[in-house]
Amino acid sequence: AALQIPVMLVRGRMSDIVSEAGAEAFLKVCPRAGFVDVSDAGHMVAGDQNDVFTDAVVRFLIPSRG
Repeated sequence: AALQIPVMLVRGRMSDIVSEAGAEAFLKVCPRAGFVDVSDAGHMVAGDQNDVFTDAVVRFLIPSRG
């Protein structure tokens, strides 16, 4: 909650490690965090949906490109 840097959680919707409830709990602790829930991806979002992952990260890092 005290983080002073930009934070983004990218979750694979089919993840067996980060649940929907876990993501919600994280966002309650860090409400300014960006969040993307990627369908058709497990825990390794970048490997499962590379283009979606890359687009989300670029939009987060360079908001004017979103």
